[in-house]
Amino acid sequence: MFRTLRPGRPNRTLAAAAAVAGLLLTAAACGSDSKDDKDAKATPAASSSASASASSASTAAFPVTVKDSQGSVTIKAEPKRVVALSSVDLDASLAAGVVPVLATKNFFSPDGTYPWLKDKMTGDTKLVAVTAALPFEEIAALKPDLILDTGDYTAKDNYAKLSKIAPTLAPITSAATDSWQDRQKLVGQALGRVTESDASIKQSQDAVTAVKAKYPGLAGKTFSVTYTAAADQIVTLSSPNDFAVGFLESLGLKQAPKLTALAKNSRGVGTVSQEKLDVLSADLMIGAYQTPDLEKQIGKSPLMTAAAKGHTLQEVDLTTITLLRNPSTLGLPWVLDQLDPAFAKVAG
Repeated sequence: MFRTLRPGRPNRTLAAAAAVAGLLLTAAACGSDSKDDKDAKATPAASSSASASASSASTAAFPVTVKDSQGSVTIKAEPKRVVALSSVDLDASLAAGVVPVLATKNFFSPDGTYPWLKDKMTGDTKLVAVTAALPFEEIAALKPDLILDTGDYTAKDNYAKLSKIAPTLAPITSAATDSWQDRQKLVGQALGRVTESDASIKQSQDAVTAVKAKYPGLAGKTFSVTYTAAADQIVTLSSPNDFAVGFLESLGLKQAPKLTALAKNSRGVGTVSQEKLDVLSADLMIGAYQTPDLEKQIGKSPLMTAAAKGHTLQEVDLTTITLLRNPSTLGLPWVLDQLDPAFAKVAG
């Protein structure tokens, strides 16, 4: 049984735990970048209204109307003061060439920035911590002309208040299922930056293609991806519809056989007990831990050591596992770089 980690007071540790656990215990969209049949499975077709009309937006004059899960949104003029209420919204805005006036903090970074976005934060962006509630007053005080809330799992609960402040973009369908490509297209259209958005999508897709070409030895090798939230809460990503799974499969890897048979809950993740860590055994084992103590207790345990014997065990931090599960346009090349040493070892 999963324990839901809920944010309470604006505490950095609690908020971080809730953010990661929420992402890893919720179904996430697939996305990938190659052109063969397996990659087509991993990359959903552009089905959103944004995708359908984005090709004409690069030359279209404002006002621009886009559609999301909350209906139609009209942006009367090119946005100059953008608010980004999630890491993927900040990423999409920067990928389109627009630096927001306000964005949410990275809970896992001392300065609140995301490592793959730091060099692009050239403006005076106000970073805020978002825990139990959005800072509506702070948002309104900045007088934004567009609010990006496409990565919010509870967007419908906040939409009424946000849309009174400024035109607000909600998820296309759901933050849990929208692909990073569709999100980027939607944001690019709303910003009037479709050409820039399309170019950034291609750049990220090309990065995946390059890694696959660089490491042909990955083909047929097995993998497992695990996140340990607590000693009795070891979860492994096992759904073929999960982004992280589809992403690794797009590189030629395949899921460890024992994981395909692992019982899955409705969120597309499976649970593993400490006594059954052997099911995680794979050529590439990616693991993340909520705390250093858990990494020592689980990651360095004799059972995990035995499962990883003869294989590559790649431990990643919370920023990396969160990005792997909840991808973004600019973040994808960065996570490829983080995993490159492991890919090299596995490929041989």
